[in-house]
Amino acid sequence: MSTVQFNLLPDVKLEFYKAQRTKGLIFKLAFLVLAVAVGVMVISFAVANVVQKKALSDADGDIKKYSNQLQATPDLEKILTVQNQLKALPTLHQQKHILSRLYTYLPSITPEKVNIGKLTLDAKANTMVITGTSDKIETVNKFADTLKFTSYTTTGTSNKKPAFKSVVLDAIGRDETTVSYTVNVEFDPTLFEAGQSIVLVVPQELTTRSVTESPGAVFNGQTGQPTTKTQGGQ
Repeated sequence: MSTVQFNLLPDVKLEFYKAQRTKGLIFKLAFLVLAVAVGVMVISFAVANVVQKKALSDADGDIKKYSNQLQATPDLEKILTVQNQLKALPTLHQQKHILSRLYTYLPSITPEKVNIGKLTLDAKANTMVITGTSDKIETVNKFADTLKFTSYTTTGTSNKKPAFKSVVLDAIGRDETTVSYTVNVEFDPTLFEAGQSIVLVVPQELTTRSVTESPGAVFNGQTGQPTTKTQGGQ
């Protein structure tokens, strides 16, 4: 004889039971998610308070270890001093003066009949004292004007700057055959800087030794005996 089953629960109760089962499932999933989140927090806390502290402790230990090794190095201060000096060499090289450029500049700025007997250059004060002889006073004045109006440019720029900031014909005198002079000049230090490539721009109307003679003819060793007389300045 077969068994016959009858569903005696109303549909409303069936829906209620289904809702209860669904609610229980949601609570279980929520609890699982919460448990996972708590686990992640616990692990993060462990990493922050255990692993990182150990890493920092190891780093401190390494610092002390290598610091002690450095302190035990013989003549450590001398080694560091030499290294610092080596690092400073490129900068010092850029700042040093190339005074040999003077032998290139002078023929370009010295008129044909002007001879230089003595030239004193002060690289710290950026000054020169030029003493020599010429054929006449007008030529000496031309020399002073050449210095005053000579400019220069550097590689990569077209801006002209005065090569000589101040030019003073400090003393001048004459005898039967020659005129002696002394010129005080303040120059732009850039003219002699190692890190710069300089091109002098000399007034075109002035004929200088770079056009007429070799550079060696600029110096003749004669200074004469100029009398003190200020002729002009800049």
